[in-house]
Amino acid sequence: MANIKKRGDTFRIKVSCGYDVHGKQVVKSMTYKPDPTKSDKWNEKELNRQAVMFEESCKQGQTVTAAKFETFANEWFKDYAELKLKSNTLNRYRQMKKRAYAALGHIRIDKITPLDIQRFVRSLVADGLAPQSVKINVRFVSVIFTYAVKKRVITFNPCATVDYPTGQIKDKDFYSVEEVKKLFEVLRDEKDERKPFALFFTLAAYTGARKGEILGIEWKDLDFSNNTLSINRAFYYNAMAKYYTDTPKTQSSRRILKLPAPVMETLLQYREWQDEQRKICGGSWVDSDRVLTTWNGEPMRPHQPNKYLDILCKRTGMRRVTIHSFRHFNASALINSGIDVVTVQKALGHSTAATTLNIYSHAFNHAQTRAMEAISNAIDL
Repeated sequence: MANIKKRGDTFRIKVSCGYDVHGKQVVKSMTYKPDPTKSDKWNEKELNRQAVMFEESCKQGQTVTAAKFETFANEWFKDYAELKLKSNTLNRYRQMKKRAYAALGHIRIDKITPLDIQRFVRSLVADGLAPQSVKINVRFVSVIFTYAVKKRVITFNPCATVDYPTGQIKDKDFYSVEEVKKLFEVLRDEKDERKPFALFFTLAAYTGARKGEILGIEWKDLDFSNNTLSINRAFYYNAMAKYYTDTPKTQSSRRILKLPAPVMETLLQYREWQDEQRKICGGSWVDSDRVLTTWNGEPMRPHQPNKYLDILCKRTGMRRVTIHSFRHFNASALINSGIDVVTVQKALGHSTAATTLNIYSHAFNHAQTRAMEAISNAIDL
């Protein structure tokens, strides 16, 4: 609200317009001089009218700082992202800077309109990004604008009205049950030095856990009395070529999974093999407590399962799928078995059931179709 103060025969009208990128409050002011030919009542009304008009002109979609988007975004990284965000999210946002800065970095943050955001979307599509990748990149920009609104630097988020491209959602590409069985046959015959990789893909198929979550499993996370596995951490690699351990992706990603007895037996056999490796290495062994390790006990690196799968597929002639596709295989197997969406959500560690439905809508639709066919066959009208 405008502040009005009499100064001699004039009035000073001050409006607080928020804060600049450094957190300093910015105030704009103007002077109103009453018309001596008019009555006091008329001048009072005119003063109030001028105050309202001035406040609206200050607030109407304008920032109070001349900072360009790139400058403000860099301040956001320092003042917010580096303090509040998980390392994995922070690294992902840093990778998105290049495209966002190229499209918007040179524009003052108060001058960026919904049409500018729409042009940014168009450029992402032109670069060949999938619809979901387009949304993720815009979400990064939107987070920065939301912060700017919160700090009263601008009054609205221009990403709020963006229209996203529509595209045919492709079915997830993953191994069939037959292909997974064939993979397990190959893994059973792997040499001793490849046992950690064999175990990795066994856990990937049976648990549906993310790669980082599997690599972060420690022996203390396994309860052999109750056949359970606790997902408590994840092992990552960032753009600065550093390996680090962090909490799982979301709070819901912390979960306890029940494992089949044969998988627990495989883990026990693997632990015996790892104990033998520890004896062979002697003082060279690194006691990390990780289940999946390299030859000397150091945690298995995030790139190593990918490299192993490349070699395995070339050696056996199996088609190559992504590591993440084993998560899709697990989800599809659960859904096709009639497991409800909430249970699938909890097993996968999604934050909400809506996320699970969005990612696996095709699988749920197929399962529902089969259910209707089963009812039709049972009733046989």
